[in-house]
Amino acid sequence: MKMDIKGILNKKPNKRLILIIGILAVSMTGLGLVLSGRGIAAETAAAERGDIQKYVEEIGEVKCKAAITVYIEGKGLIGQIEAEENQQVRKGELLLSMDREQLELSRQNAVQALNRARAEHDAGEEDYQTALKDYNNTKYLAEEGAVSQWDLTQKEAELKRTEAALSGYQAALEQAEVSVESNSLALGKQEVLSPTDGTILEKMVEVNEIGAPGTAAFVIGDLENIEIESKILAEDAADIKVGDKAVVTVRTENKQEIESTVVKVAPTAEDEVSSLGVRQKKVTVTIKPIKNEASLIPGYEADVRIVTKTKKSVIIVPSGAVFDYKGESCIFTIEKGKAVLRTVKTGIRNESFIEITEGLAEGEIVLSSPDNSIEEGMRINTSDS
Repeated sequence: MKMDIKGILNKKPNKRLILIIGILAVSMTGLGLVLSGRGIAAETAAAERGDIQKYVEEIGEVKCKAAITVYIEGKGLIGQIEAEENQQVRKGELLLSMDREQLELSRQNAVQALNRARAEHDAGEEDYQTALKDYNNTKYLAEEGAVSQWDLTQKEAELKRTEAALSGYQAALEQAEVSVESNSLALGKQEVLSPTDGTILEKMVEVNEIGAPGTAAFVIGDLENIEIESKILAEDAADIKVGDKAVVTVRTENKQEIESTVVKVAPTAEDEVSSLGVRQKKVTVTIKPIKNEASLIPGYEADVRIVTKTKKSVIIVPSGAVFDYKGESCIFTIEKGKAVLRTVKTGIRNESFIEITEGLAEGEIVLSSPDNSIEEGMRINTSDS
């Protein structure tokens, strides 16, 4: 049969055919590499003897133990604020003052009224003492028959009048004293003084705002008494106990790590809803730095790592080396350049390493993170390991 060579050369190639040919070419190349002895490149690691820790990681909130909220007691326009956040203050130090003009005027009026009441009381007291003296003298003379009974009656009436007047002056004086005291107290409430030594952790008012009784103005705390509270899943918190070591990492550029210890584990778990809307049982764990650290600012978040268990001088491999196969923990070791499946028993693990308690010796080489393409018997290229 005569072939049309020209037609074949001019015929447009089939795209599907080209794709299949390409895949076959790549597969044959890979197979060639394996058969040629180069093997499949994979990351490996040596089983080593070392220390390993099991830990719980969560976010915590920095808090100042026994922080005090200071409230406004008076009312009026806030005219001056003497303290700012992170400022140290002493007990009795002025923190804030509000408008005093009207109260000052009211107090001045009360003081003037008090002075008048005192003057009237003093004059009334003098009148009473004079009337009392006259009455006593007249009574003596009446008993001696030197004056009439009518004169004695007049003196007695005058004594009672001055006594009643003095009683009224006394009541007015007491009322004036109460008014001055009340105005003085009201003026005092126009100032907010620090109730304790400490540091201003939060300022919640501004100049030219209206202050009212019960308005929270400042939070004051002792920065030498800092704690970190962390909400931890109940199943993880079950392994945490008071005295466990912890590391608090400050969320700053230098990622400062602060040695700490667990000082309190809440006895009960509470329901919390996660950001994804999942209801979870969480336990509040309180952690305290071993040394005071100025970098821990109340109200800020920090990363918390609580060590729940430590083992020393055990066989460890990368966490990714161990996988589940047919219900058992397995690894791939490298023997004579080939992958060998081996069953092992494991201990504690963390994000980086896992303890091997049985089935692997120190120094043996394992695949660090085998994927599904690895099969037993495959030649592994460890030249870059």
